[in-house]
Amino acid sequence: HYVPELSRRARGFATWAIIRHLGRAGLTAMVERHCAVASRMAELLRAEPGIEVLNDVVLNQLIVRFGDDDDARTKQVIARIQKDGECFAGGALWRGQQVMRLSVIGWETTIAEGERAAQAIIRAWRNVHQSG
Repeated sequence: HYVPELSRRARGFATWAIIRHLGRAGLTAMVERHCAVASRMAELLRAEPGIEVLNDVVLNQLIVRFGDDDDARTKQVIARIQKDGECFAGGALWRGQQVMRLSVIGWETTIAEGERAAQAIIRAWRNVHQSG
């Protein structure tokens, strides 16, 4: 709030608009929902053999790895998810390992959508795992 960038032409407008539209209670509810969706997704993913959620999910972020410490499989799962188009997941390098990074964000995101995304990720993993 105190850096020059927010004073530049309309830099803070998006932040102002969401606070104005949702209000403090609405913004709080949205953030809490995103955290709950991320936690539910982590729960579903952790239950699948071969999928490891590497971080403690306390906010809206998940870091996921597939296979037995396998960069190639993780990249394959990410590519499969992107090809299938059910949800979007990106890759990243984290602590020297290839990971899938998920960020739950979007004012419309619900628990049901998080569950659907988790199932799409599980299907992609199973497809990659079964194909060798």
